[in-house]
Amino acid sequence: MKKCPRCMKYDHDTTRFCRYCNTELFFVERFEINESESRSSGLNRFIARQLSNPSGLGGRAVSSVMSRQNRPLYEETIRLLSPSDTDSVLDIGCGNGYVLNMFANRFDCTLTGIDISPSAIKFASKRNRKFIKSGRMNFIRQDMNKTPFSDCTFDKIYTINTVYFWKNLNDTMEEIRRVLKPGGLFINSLFTNETLSRFSHTKFGYKRYTPEQLTSENDGFTIDVVSVFSGKAYCVLYRKEI
Repeated sequence: MKKCPRCMKYDHDTTRFCRYCNTELFFVERFEINESESRSSGLNRFIARQLSNPSGLGGRAVSSVMSRQNRPLYEETIRLLSPSDTDSVLDIGCGNGYVLNMFANRFDCTLTGIDISPSAIKFASKRNRKFIKSGRMNFIRQDMNKTPFSDCTFDKIYTINTVYFWKNLNDTMEEIRRVLKPGGLFINSLFTNETLSRFSHTKFGYKRYTPEQLTSENDGFTIDVVSVFSGKAYCVLYRKEI
């Protein structure tokens, strides 16, 4: 049924003109379609914005849903990183601290989370308060392009589904190279471009990369690419040369 914008009465979908006031209903249909598209676009922009920089309850809800959906990619990253108990590990774009919590419950390594979002740091700290209290985990709100860490601080570094939002790929990689110890491992885990194209929200604010683009700047690293999540994603492994 269509509602006539002039007389506000309803008519059958198959009727071109309102039987009460003769208004052409084609324009009503077009308005309804555009309104629906606008709502969908607004929602997808919101999701993309919350994934790049979570804030408030919306950020918490979106992050929670994505944590469950991305669990297979998390598991693969943990398997490939496999830190020793004496390792110092950095999570870039730690979000709600879900993956850090997985690491903390499986390994006795020291963990640090960095994120630009105050809300994300708050959520992550609350989730991992017992590990913070024991001195095994800490958080810092900071852009990864310039960090307060000393040279060669971390044995292992990883990031999952954040590279799409980096301001400058080369600058961030240079900072990672600086704070990673010689022989240390950095893992960049992300979805393939084909997988990203299946999600409507990735049209907004997502930079897309190919494995070739992520491995072209390899100064000081030995690099390998591993396909994971049944081919839906891949992990780029950067081993810093000694």
